[in-house]
Amino acid sequence: MPPKLRVLAENPKFEQRMKSDISQSLASILKKQPQLTPKEALWSVQAQMLSNNPYEPPKNGKCAINELPNEILGHIFAVGVREQEDEEWDHDSEDEGIIEEDEWEDMDEDEDGDEDEGEEGVRSRVGKKEAAALKSALSDDSFMSDDSDEMPVSDGEDSDSDSSDDPILPFQVLVSHVCKRWREVSLDSHALWTTLNFTKTPRIEKARVYIERAQGLPLNICIDCTFPGDTDEEDHPDHPLYGENQALHSEMHRNGACEDPECPEELDEEFLSQKDLKLILELLEPEVGHWRVLDFRASTYGYVQLLLSRLHELPSAPVLESFQLYHFEECEDYEFFSGDDKTSYLPFHGDAPMLKDAAFWGVHIDWDNSLTLLRGLHDLELSYHAKDVRPSYATFAQIIKNSPELHTLTLSLSGPALADDTPFDDEKAWGPVPLEIPSLKELGLQFHTPQYASALVQHLALPNVTSLALNFDEEDYSSFVHWLLQPVKDRTKSLLAGIEHLKISGLPCDVPSVEAMLDQLAGLKSFNLKCFGEEEAVFFDKLINPSAGRPSLTSPHPPFATPYLKALPKLFCPLLESMTTVSVTGAQVKLLVQTRKTLGAPIKKVFMSQDDPLTAKEERWLVKNLEVLDFFEPSDSEDEFDIEDVDIGEDDDISVSTQVKSKVRGYMYTDTDVLQGR
Repeated sequence: MPPKLRVLAENPKFEQRMKSDISQSLASILKKQPQLTPKEALWSVQAQMLSNNPYEPPKNGKCAINELPNEILGHIFAVGVREQEDEEWDHDSEDEGIIEEDEWEDMDEDEDGDEDEGEEGVRSRVGKKEAAALKSALSDDSFMSDDSDEMPVSDGEDSDSDSSDDPILPFQVLVSHVCKRWREVSLDSHALWTTLNFTKTPRIEKARVYIERAQGLPLNICIDCTFPGDTDEEDHPDHPLYGENQALHSEMHRNGACEDPECPEELDEEFLSQKDLKLILELLEPEVGHWRVLDFRASTYGYVQLLLSRLHELPSAPVLESFQLYHFEECEDYEFFSGDDKTSYLPFHGDAPMLKDAAFWGVHIDWDNSLTLLRGLHDLELSYHAKDVRPSYATFAQIIKNSPELHTLTLSLSGPALADDTPFDDEKAWGPVPLEIPSLKELGLQFHTPQYASALVQHLALPNVTSLALNFDEEDYSSFVHWLLQPVKDRTKSLLAGIEHLKISGLPCDVPSVEAMLDQLAGLKSFNLKCFGEEEAVFFDKLINPSAGRPSLTSPHPPFATPYLKALPKLFCPLLESMTTVSVTGAQVKLLVQTRKTLGAPIKKVFMSQDDPLTAKEERWLVKNLEVLDFFEPSDSEDEFDIEDVDIGEDDDISVSTQVKSKVRGYMYTDTDVLQGR
């Protein structure tokens, strides 16, 4: 769904600046031309302000862009491609009026340029109206003439050019069909054709053209084999049971037996079958030497097994930087692997010397033999692994030691194997010596049991971590917080002492534990807090009033693992400047900003969920009292978890692998959102 429209209050600073500029220009014109009336002078000011309006055609009939060198024009095309790719992740694929990139074939496979192209490249399911519009646009002599090497100038009369019903072509395809010069520049800009997205249907011919135009540059590959909605693998025409299921569905629809009143007569959801995946891999495997990013997602493990078995046979991936495998199938039991085949594979014969970013979400490989593959990493994620397919501690520790520049570590219901009821520091388990990771800056822990999470924070020595993300639910994690507050063996500072950016999506614990955590977070600069439960709400309340949540002196209360602070500070987290909230009202945010401003520790930036209540009056007040007020669409799933969400550093350099990962793991987040701590 598109984000809810929110109209912000007028910015008084911009309003004042505009009025000042108009007044100065008006006074200058009246001084030079005293014969003009004030109204005529105002018209002159308006003409000056609109003289460089990019939406008006130039008076001399020439576009400045036609004077740009090819190198700059190619860079502009590259920026356009990146922006379109970012926008596509911000829209649901079913948004009205939007036709995704993979809905279109690149119609011209001849790089020499045959500009007279029709609608043959448009898939049959694209509507006649859109196909006709595309054919008209691409066959218009003024647009596609071989004799024209400049971008045509609009006469300003095409009022429908921005219609939301117009089909959206891939940007690189669009600019390659503007004029002869633009086509030459776009086809010579090989970096425009390096991203291959496979979703819904394989689009083999389109991908083949892109690979040819990339001319050997590193490829960014995304293969999405997830099922839409309530469909499953049997709903694909390639499946042996499809015909039987289709007949049964049609009969239920005719008899009115469908529970969903909007149930369609035919199952027409599109997704990739395993047969499609084989075709895609047959195309891509000869190019393995050019893979830079491989991002794979599937709803069932059969697809994962097929992919891994093929990767197992491939030689080295010499330029692969990002390797991300995501298996989204729901599972209630993580004691044992639930698939039919537990075979462990070793991708690329264990040889990917440039690999920096690795993510395994519900996907296991041959961990023991992967030490040559998983080395030199900057970012490692292990998520949702049954206990019997997790890496051994010895292997996990060696992967860490082989990655001296590891920056981010995310462990979600996964990590080094630890037998139940076995002390983590036992010689037969993890051993008494802590595992130190001096390079680590960001840590994410999610959905572990309190016992396993406690073992991790007692055994991992992380002296330089500044960003921490926590997401736990259901059980009481006060015991985990107790160990989080303690220094690791033979160390003097706790993990919390160095934290500057914190994200809590869930942390059920008692009030003394909250107080003790906030007391140690003296250096905290940004806090991303989801108040889904009363326990998380206590964190927010104590940022306003440190004594919030405490029982009265006469009220009986049970003994706590962590005692109450003997002396409460005037306020917690005195350096806190940025707050990101979910399930917090505008009134609560206003009180937070107001209180901390009064106490001399002002909040400067607030990012609120657009679903949370906020009145226009509260919004105006926040705009006046904050440097930044922004709104975001929260994730639909509490399972979506991204350690980058906690860091708001404006000067951070976001790598290609980070951009891809942020899109995969947090579908509603853009790169800007990552920087803003959402």
